[in-house]
Amino acid sequence: MAQTSSHIWKVCSVFLLSAAFLICIPQPVHAQGQAATPEQIEALRKKLEILQGQMAEVQRELQQLSAGSAKVPEKVVEPKMTADTEKQKSKEEVEARLTPKEEQIGKNTSTYVTYAQDPQAAPRINNEPLDPRFPGFFRLPGTDTLLRIGGYFKTDFIYDLRPAGNADSFIPSTIPIPTVTSVNNSTISVRPTRLNLDFLVPMGLNDSARFYIEVDFFGTNATTPHLRHAYGQAKNFLIGQTFSNFVDPDIGPDQLDFQGPNAWIAIRNPQFRYSHAFANRMAVSFSAEKPTSDVAFATPEFNAQPNTPTPDGTVKIRREVDGGHIQFSALFRSVAAYLANGRHESTLGWGLNLAGAHKVFRKNDTVVYQAAYGHGIERYINDTSGLGIDAAITSSQNPHLNALPVVATYGSYQHFWKPRLRSSAVYGFVQVQNTAYQPGSAFHQSNYSAGNLIWNPFGSLTLGTEFLYGWRYTHAGASGNAPRIMFSAKFNFIREQSKE
Repeated sequence: MAQTSSHIWKVCSVFLLSAAFLICIPQPVHAQGQAATPEQIEALRKKLEILQGQMAEVQRELQQLSAGSAKVPEKVVEPKMTADTEKQKSKEEVEARLTPKEEQIGKNTSTYVTYAQDPQAAPRINNEPLDPRFPGFFRLPGTDTLLRIGGYFKTDFIYDLRPAGNADSFIPSTIPIPTVTSVNNSTISVRPTRLNLDFLVPMGLNDSARFYIEVDFFGTNATTPHLRHAYGQAKNFLIGQTFSNFVDPDIGPDQLDFQGPNAWIAIRNPQFRYSHAFANRMAVSFSAEKPTSDVAFATPEFNAQPNTPTPDGTVKIRREVDGGHIQFSALFRSVAAYLANGRHESTLGWGLNLAGAHKVFRKNDTVVYQAAYGHGIERYINDTSGLGIDAAITSSQNPHLNALPVVATYGSYQHFWKPRLRSSAVYGFVQVQNTAYQPGSAFHQSNYSAGNLIWNPFGSLTLGTEFLYGWRYTHAGASGNAPRIMFSAKFNFIREQSKE
């Protein structure tokens, strides 16, 4: 580069000297002036020839230097990053920070399809997402927070061949006794529609906080919002309302009925919870949850006055594998009430729950199951919650509060006929061991059965039809039954791609 500059300056010097020379050449002298001598003219001509030779030499050297020099490499210009590219890159960086180092969720859990989408709402160890691709999440501008707006619109057409009790959900414990015949009933409901907000906030590398809120429209009136979930979890500490730690949220049957099987333990409780993961995809969780003594016995002079001395306590251990999972949980609670004689009494309630889901026979077929037994845990069971039979008086001669034994079990088999066409068969059984003091109309047993066909014709639209049949028995042995046919259309807010 320095040599090239030297030659340029040399050329410039020659041009300047030439210009000065031309300026200094005397003009032809007119007759009145003195004429130049031949010697002077010849000397100037020789100087001009010398300057022209120098200019020609410099020109040749400059051409040789330009031809023989190496090409200067062109500057590599990176493509300009657009705003969308920067946003995508930032979102991917945030996703990488939100992904735990060790996976705890098995393949069957992450790919199990349910009509109600309850697994998406359930809290997970280390806030691990069911789908590591984070479908539907977007980054809030100016932050590292990811948000997904989820849920679905759902409309049910329900037709009862005879009254089945609850018009919007199939609950065998509400079936009228005696059975009413030759009376039909139909309704159209949008109450199962759900809306949820899912926030994920990075808290360092491979760690995050999750805040989740969800509502449906099963409030006190026809379309009043009803809070389902509202919780936050960080460092595996959870506060707020979500599925009880006694519940397995990944065994809900794939069906159209909003309520689900009579025996399903699916209660959502305000709670404090801590979870800890072990090797081989094992985890243990402990919780203290909102207590409610569901006691409603009465005498001609007295109605029960229940109270809640201590929170309900639960412990859960779970093992995940690619082909499924198994979960064992235990519940301990105090059921208490004031008795007719003015004395306050409490009794120990406890329960055990074994549940799981496994792939069987075919790649896409899944069996889910639950077997629960306990004393005073009726509040946690779909069909008996709210009936006031957590506990009852043993007898009029021995007025002590007794936690009622109950068994609740169900199973479901899901089969895919084609990738977009599937069916499930469901059966559930609940039975309470009544005391002699309870009235003859008290709940004793219920049975629940369902079969469906669910079709995803395109996009996020899902259509289905389901037949349900249930029956119940009272403490006195009376019984009632009811069949139901329903059609359902559901449109998901987010269309998730296949995870297979």
